[in-house]
Amino acid sequence: MNKHLSRRDFLKLSAGAAGVGILAACAAPAQPTPAPAAPAAQKPAEAPKQAPAAPAGGKQTIEMWMWETEPRWKKVEAASGVNEKFPNVEFKWTALPSAQLHDKAMVSLAAGSPEGLPDIIRTSMTYLIKMARTGSLTDVTALVTPYKKDILPDRVEQLEYKGKIYNVPDDTGVTQWGYRWDIFQEAGLPTEPDKVADLIKTYDDLITVSKQIESKTGAKAFNMGPNGAGGVFESLARQDTTGTFDKEGNVIFDSPAHVAAASAVKRMWDAKITTDLEAPVMWQYYKDKKLSMMRYPNWQDFVIVDAAPETKGKWRVTKLPAVATGGKRANSDDGVCLTIPSIIKPEKKQLALQVAEYMKLTTKATVAHMKEFSGAFVTYVPGLELMKDQPSPILDNQFVYPMYLKAAVEENITPWYRTSAFFVDASRAINGAMFKILTENAPVEASLKEAANSIRDLQKQKGEM
Repeated sequence: MNKHLSRRDFLKLSAGAAGVGILAACAAPAQPTPAPAAPAAQKPAEAPKQAPAAPAGGKQTIEMWMWETEPRWKKVEAASGVNEKFPNVEFKWTALPSAQLHDKAMVSLAAGSPEGLPDIIRTSMTYLIKMARTGSLTDVTALVTPYKKDILPDRVEQLEYKGKIYNVPDDTGVTQWGYRWDIFQEAGLPTEPDKVADLIKTYDDLITVSKQIESKTGAKAFNMGPNGAGGVFESLARQDTTGTFDKEGNVIFDSPAHVAAASAVKRMWDAKITTDLEAPVMWQYYKDKKLSMMRYPNWQDFVIVDAAPETKGKWRVTKLPAVATGGKRANSDDGVCLTIPSIIKPEKKQLALQVAEYMKLTTKATVAHMKEFSGAFVTYVPGLELMKDQPSPILDNQFVYPMYLKAAVEENITPWYRTSAFFVDASRAINGAMFKILTENAPVEASLKEAANSIRDLQKQKGEM
């Protein structure tokens, strides 16, 4: 591949792997460290224990599976200091499509066989609990616990499964609201982020502003097809809830907060401020100034680098509109972690743990990762703080890292729990419910209740959460 795989493409590939399911159970997250006004750059030991000596025959090899390209990880390797830290180790970066990576990993982990497994598996948080339930992941509680105070608070809440930690936290997502400041200017509206935040305090405000923009410039607000509106609804709902499930795996997507989020989506749909376009056409609309806004996770930077580089410098970000007055104005999004199979040879497992610790829980290595993958947002706060002067490749004179770190802390963003075996089934049920709500005017509360009950019935039938 000549281009790196964007986070959006990764999510599509993850969705394509839905056939393997998400076998999750009751998670018992750690109590979060209270979020300080400005997280301190405290860090435990930056240097892991001394790596085991190389065997007499030469260097040891550590292999990691990931979905980006090998050349880009070789660049991270060169800049991270990992070669100096582990001079007797050769690193093998094996790129696989996300669906294939997780399918292959699950087969071996479930069988309890190290055959074909790498030493480190870079995985989506969506798959973590399923992998942990095989009993074939290494317990990294002792390694990760000392770093909790330096990890983003919402991610700390997602670390544990049945009281133990099976992942070294990698990067994550925080979402804000992106807007074309040049289109706002043409519409006679404020363009500075603080003033735009005051202009669109809620999604109802967004409807009003969007109609004004369309009347002045002809541009619609953003893209939202009825088949994908479940994702928009879930994103709005995560501003004030933990998503589809609570931390024990109970279905919650028919709660009053979820009804409010679905109702907000319905009002935007009925107001006709959105478009329903396939991705290539959608991006052309952004290039042609026919769309003015979008939800903007931190990694949206490198999506736009690939999809619409012509819009560079014409974007700014501000707070998300709130679902209801006083609600949260940021939310957590995608997440990635490193896992180490417990069934590989003990000496390789120990070395893999040390490499994972160095790569994800030291400043030099996390900064190297973020500089290579524009928009990547590690969970290790000291690394984030060192990126404060790194300009965005897309935004107009804005700096993603301090802005998004500030949003995560000030809004005390809610963790996203993917704690049920029926996570994928629930997403499908939500998509079906939202399609009926938007296109058939089905009642919001009753439609969500029906969809939620279908998942509760599945949990009862299978005897698991």
